[in-house]
Amino acid sequence: MKDSKVLFLVFATIMFVTCTSKPPKRAASEAVSLESKQLASEEESNYVTEISFSRASAKLSESSRAKLAAIFNEAKNKGKVVEAKVVTWADREYPSVHTEKLTKKEILLVDNRNKNIEKYLHDLNSDVDVELFSMAQRPSTMSKLFSTENARIKKSLETAGVPNTDTTVKVPGKASKAIVILITEDQKL
Repeated sequence: MKDSKVLFLVFATIMFVTCTSKPPKRAASEAVSLESKQLASEEESNYVTEISFSRASAKLSESSRAKLAAIFNEAKNKGKVVEAKVVTWADREYPSVHTEKLTKKEILLVDNRNKNIEKYLHDLNSDVDVELFSMAQRPSTMSKLFSTENARIKKSLETAGVPNTDTTVKVPGKASKAIVILITEDQKL
């Protein structure tokens, strides 16, 4: 009887400690959507994050800067960051094949968002090569014909299930967001 009480106390203590302990701190690259993780995997990168923009704004928020700095430092600890791929949306989803183009204002908003992300990444490391992709425009016929990186990335995200302007279910939507993928020197090899 005494052994069963001791065994119960040990078990209860283990359960209490297990239930009250904090989960391990997650890396910045773990707090992203499956579509972003899939795209990062296709780019052979372990370093990806998503940031959000306020509606009609191209300004990087403090939390977005913090996310970018965290993922950059995480990648930098594993090797020299040589490349960044930035995929950015307007305040509406990616235009479908049946939808007219997004407005010039929306296209300009994405361009400004991309420039601000690029500038901040260059502030973190002036040597990083930044490639910018706008999800406010579909790839051109020539881009699709020659399977450019722009066309490939957009097709990959569509295949992964990112909603477009004709999709009735907008979850998980990417409007007002950007995906940033970092590639280190050792991943480039």
